[in-house]
Amino acid sequence: MVVKPPAIQWADPAEDRFDRMLAYIEVENPVVARKLWGKVMAALEQAARYPELAPHIPALGRTYREILTVHPFRVIYRVEEGRLRVIVVMGQEQDFDPERFL
Repeated sequence: MVVKPPAIQWADPAEDRFDRMLAYIEVENPVVARKLWGKVMAALEQAARYPELAPHIPALGRTYREILTVHPFRVIYRVEEGRLRVIVVMGQEQDFDPERFL
């Protein structure tokens, strides 16, 4: 039996923010920007197949999970109605305010 992974859906602000971050990097180094895009997409595809493997965010409970393996980014997602929904992509150096997500 083949298990189909959930679809990946981006919250509009998350997609816009990620696009802006990549555009900023692309000005200096287009090759690095493309590689980072590929790393994030590969990590999301992996998370879509195994959404429970990523650690949850204690301040947000078990609903939100994060991918920290795509340096310099932190990808926060949750599984909603059978879809992996990307909530935000942010720099790992940025302060994280859990109140924004509650």
